[in-house]
Amino acid sequence: MTTTAPLTAPGPAAGPVTAAGTVLAVLGNLGVERAIGVPDSQLSDVLAAIGGRMPVDFTVREDIAVAIAFGLELAGHRGAVFMKNAGLGTSLDSLISLAIAAQVPVLLVIGWAGSGRDTLGHHVVMGERSTALLDAAGISYDIVCRRGQPGDAARFSARAAAAIQRRCPYALLVQP
Repeated sequence: MTTTAPLTAPGPAAGPVTAAGTVLAVLGNLGVERAIGVPDSQLSDVLAAIGGRMPVDFTVREDIAVAIAFGLELAGHRGAVFMKNAGLGTSLDSLISLAIAAQVPVLLVIGWAGSGRDTLGHHVVMGERSTALLDAAGISYDIVCRRGQPGDAARFSARAAAAIQRRCPYALLVQP
């Protein structure tokens, strides 16, 4: 059995709060043991940080990653699914028919293409609709900015823990 130190986001003395540090702290606070998903270049720093602390498995589709995280949760282990927001459409059926219907919490880390400084036309189409899709599916979420604020990780962890307590999915939308 491997143990690691608790994951925490850097505080003011450690320098600026980064998206990678915030995501890593939230996953650690929630007991995530493994990350599964489809790689996204906008999440490369986040995935590098996660990969330094836990196994990272790549899948060819986001719905497959959701199914794996669902199975991990049923087996008593916590996984997190990572994807680009375009993959949210691909994974909605799995999220709704597996996680939501069976009341099994699945944690999502979503690269939010088409928001913030990302103005590529084809990214903006999905970027403008990402929060509406999460709202329509009843998935709680928080927005992780590249330069976060001290306390973001604790606040997001509390909201995610509340979603887990309700046996619901929860997402972190990571701005580019």
